[in-house]
Amino acid sequence: MQSLRPQDQRSVPRAHGTLLLRYHRAPDGEDDLPAWLAGGPPRGVERSPDPTMNFSEAGIAFDDMPACADGDVLLLELGIPGEAPRWRGAARVLRVSPIPIDERDDFVAATHRVAVMLIALPDEGSRALRDYTARTRQANGPDR
Repeated sequence: MQSLRPQDQRSVPRAHGTLLLRYHRAPDGEDDLPAWLAGGPPRGVERSPDPTMNFSEAGIAFDDMPACADGDVLLLELGIPGEAPRWRGAARVLRVSPIPIDERDDFVAATHRVAVMLIALPDEGSRALRDYTARTRQANGPDR
């Protein structure tokens, strides 16, 4: 029997689960990336969105307040729950859209969904995120 559910068109499937993320908007876009990756301090207000999100090694979608806009570069620190390493990287905002009222969580203040494409992450971080995505997808089942 054919599923009526639309197929995910992403080249890299996403998982739904918990991911540790802190980010801030890069005031000068990609020009801020080298200093950030070298350990420099944030140049903007850091945000920590709700940790329940969709993710893959290619991108992340999370719920937060509208603190960025389409096309912005976000400098981020990423971590896998229960694991010590944290990796610095960057992402480009693909879209910021309001969360429909009926999809909002009563316990989370977020009003917008932010979808980003990762543009910089150390190889170790990319591998860890890829492996964690696979484990999370397996634990949640293939259609989750």
